[in-house]
Amino acid sequence: MSVKQMKKQLAIAALSVVMAAVALGSATYAWFVSNTKVDGTTSTVSAQANGMVLQIAPGKDVIHDGSDHQTTAASRGHEISPSSTNDASSWFVPKSWNGTDVSGYQKATITDQLEGGYKLEGDPKTYYAYTMAEYTLYTINQTGEADVYLDNSSSNGPVVVTASKGASQDWFNKIKGSLRVGLLINDELKVVYAPVLPTGKGNDVSATEGWSCVNPGSLSVTMAPSYAHIYGGNMVDQNNKNWGATGSGDSYVKPTGDAQMLAHVGYNGTNFKVVIWMEGTDNDCQNMSGLDVGEGSPAFDVTVSLVGIVPDSK
Repeated sequence: MSVKQMKKQLAIAALSVVMAAVALGSATYAWFVSNTKVDGTTSTVSAQANGMVLQIAPGKDVIHDGSDHQTTAASRGHEISPSSTNDASSWFVPKSWNGTDVSGYQKATITDQLEGGYKLEGDPKTYYAYTMAEYTLYTINQTGEADVYLDNSSSNGPVVVTASKGASQDWFNKIKGSLRVGLLINDELKVVYAPVLPTGKGNDVSATEGWSCVNPGSLSVTMAPSYAHIYGGNMVDQNNKNWGATGSGDSYVKPTGDAQMLAHVGYNGTNFKVVIWMEGTDNDCQNMSGLDVGEGSPAFDVTVSLVGIVPDSK
């Protein structure tokens, strides 16, 4: 099929991100206060595509082997504890409390971007602010370039969160309610996805209704985040930009209010990262007893779907 013909048959590439996450196991540390340690299981990140346009490879290198079958990639995740960010670069955790409310925050010193680990003064344990996976998106030589969107063709939306076997509905709802999935291109946070619309206020002295994060300028209050954000099956962000392409098979329609994840990804590839965290300032990231009862170390999987579409100019 020629590139010209492909303008009418838009190709799909579905990236499946499967990551495990945990609630914090300390009753005195952070927002999510439960006296249990929930172990994260091995997680994988995989991609599926029809090979017509968009390809994916783990890490920083493209794989040009003469085929169009580089449609699956995999990596491992790990446990996470609640944290807060406005840019997926600077991460914050609680420092002080007023009763059961967080009154001050501190910046977590992340030693390895892909790991997300940090330590607290006087505590030998390593905590993880997030789990992150790195990939390269690229096209095969014959197809030229592709624009990348979230795949909103499913009624479940482009991000699906699935609880592990044995997880209670209460545990799952808490995890899902505070979950954030950030998508980065060349380390720029493009958009953040929440499985459900954030509502209510967290257990912070200066709490923010709905979407929220720590204000990095004060370290004592929260604020509405400045990053583009979407939720559930709603792909229109707070700036009326639409991130989701719709369609089925090889026929997709670019959204009105076009907000691309990435424009003109090409043969040499572009760095793509997925970061998953529990937003500590969220209403669902609060104390809840009984999360450890009969859980069997529950975890959850997150699946992200993308589509690659040949640019109109091609």
